[in-house]
Amino acid sequence: MTHPESDVLAYVSIHGKERSDSDTLSVRSIHWEMSSLALRLLVLTAASAVLVVAGPYNISAELGDIEVSVNWNADWSSQEVEFSVQWSKTDFHWILVGFSDHGFWPNSDFCLIERYNIIDGWIDQNLKMHRDISQDCQLISVDIENRIVIFKRKFVTCDSKDYAIELGTTQLILAKGIKKETHLNEPTVDKQIAYGQVLQNDESVKMMEAEPPEKTDVVNIGAIDAHVPPVVTTYWCAIEKLDEALRRAKHHVVKIEANVSPGNEHIVHHMEIFHCADPGNGYIPIFNGNCNDPNKPKESKSCSKVLAAWAMGAGPITYPLQAGMPFGGENFFPYVMVEIHYNNEAKRSDYVDNSGFKITYSDQLRQFDAGIMEVGLIYSDANSIPAGQGAFPISGHCVADCTAKFPFDGIFVFASQLHAHLTGRKLWTSHFRNGVKIGEINRDNHFSPHWQHIQHFHKQKRILPGDTLMTTCVFETRNRSSFTWGGYGIEDEMCVNYIHYYPAMDVEVCKSAIDNSTLHNFFRFMGVQDYRLSISEKYKQIDWTPQAVDKLAELYSVSPLNMDCLDHTGARFPGHPTNWTRIPQPKTFAGMFDKVRANMECPSLND
Repeated sequence: MTHPESDVLAYVSIHGKERSDSDTLSVRSIHWEMSSLALRLLVLTAASAVLVVAGPYNISAELGDIEVSVNWNADWSSQEVEFSVQWSKTDFHWILVGFSDHGFWPNSDFCLIERYNIIDGWIDQNLKMHRDISQDCQLISVDIENRIVIFKRKFVTCDSKDYAIELGTTQLILAKGIKKETHLNEPTVDKQIAYGQVLQNDESVKMMEAEPPEKTDVVNIGAIDAHVPPVVTTYWCAIEKLDEALRRAKHHVVKIEANVSPGNEHIVHHMEIFHCADPGNGYIPIFNGNCNDPNKPKESKSCSKVLAAWAMGAGPITYPLQAGMPFGGENFFPYVMVEIHYNNEAKRSDYVDNSGFKITYSDQLRQFDAGIMEVGLIYSDANSIPAGQGAFPISGHCVADCTAKFPFDGIFVFASQLHAHLTGRKLWTSHFRNGVKIGEINRDNHFSPHWQHIQHFHKQKRILPGDTLMTTCVFETRNRSSFTWGGYGIEDEMCVNYIHYYPAMDVEVCKSAIDNSTLHNFFRFMGVQDYRLSISEKYKQIDWTPQAVDKLAELYSVSPLNMDCLDHTGARFPGHPTNWTRIPQPKTFAGMFDKVRANMECPSLND
């Protein structure tokens, strides 16, 4: 196999004019008070044990001995966001509300609030605060008595030191100081990172607020007193049998939400619930233990049909009024399995967990059965990322040969959840018809593994037989010294989109990886001749110079694919002419859909 030299895309970052020390922010002393706020805990991150995230249009956090709440409202007509900041009773000098591209303090944008003043600034690599040349935070009102400050700023300011507010995850920074601090790493500064969606389509909110049927019941399914092992990555499996009432008649699930044990929010990374097929004997032993336990019932291999998935930070899955997830009845084998990924970075041995899913269901059946489909990359070390990369993209494909098995009238997507691990930075799924991009299923340019929300669509997205989907993940491994493998561990990587849709169909997984024979040819081209080595071992044999990394990126982008086009049993659909291997990558064109902010013309710190 030959690999001709070719040009590669250049990633351009515009940093703007350097500030001098004289531009360092100066903060005047103030004294503010406020009564305590009642806050609702929804997400507790590993990085900030006191962080509170309270909903799509507000965040809250404890900063030292005070509580700060930020609410916002986006005005699409004026392209502005209005922020309301409240704080509890205490003495302090300033409060900072800012925006981080991917959850890091350096190179972040902020609006710093003084008594009757607001300062637009940015944070350098040493966490020093600087005043911005262009002041784009506009103070609207100050109510000292009620301890509320309101300010606004544009979505996009075309300032290279300002954050461009976009759809998807927004990683906000909150801080406060008690004197004239100039650096955020001073001991008198309290700071937190919070997660929310500053810009969110109204259709998503309408979807989440859809009224459920009047008559519903609830069942909780999950781990039972799981003693989390003192290792970083554990997958825990809990198999349960549905009760008699559910076994008698078919129901529709109308809402699924996580039920995470209080205090364990930072170790429950993600969960899935599977429906089990009859393994042939009409019975599966109840089980609650490590998924890799040799005593795990062999019948559990039949538990492969995904009913729902959840990741840290996600809200509930609310089904549209015309569809529900089928649950129970004579034709529904009455066993389900919850799989929980624990991320125990501290390797503590004292965690006991009862997390799982809270399932709301009704016997009032809706018009359609709903389903869930997984698209993106196969969990394989074939999809791996070199160390030291600032932005390394890999795309997984759902090819036309697989979507040809969709219903004749297509499927209607009503929700989507993008998922990756620690090095994922930007994730999106593009939708192509006849090779032309006609839209995106979902996009998050500021992805965080600590807050993986579910995006609902009031206007469903229709995917027809023969369409193709391409899920792209951009990874950053700048601080890693060795390869990041595709795989299940938290230090490994995934690139997945869980697509919720109706009507239900047989296709459950539509994912790809680079074709194995092509990859092994590449290794030989790069000088690795020992055929006995595994894929990961062959990766390790190569000297990953910038030129070698460019060749790998090109290989990923043009080479044939191995496909997982799987049914509910986890088996590939039979009858494909190449047995789902060596499939050419779809030829695609951007078409007129893409409307991109020209970053040379209108820069931002997230370019």
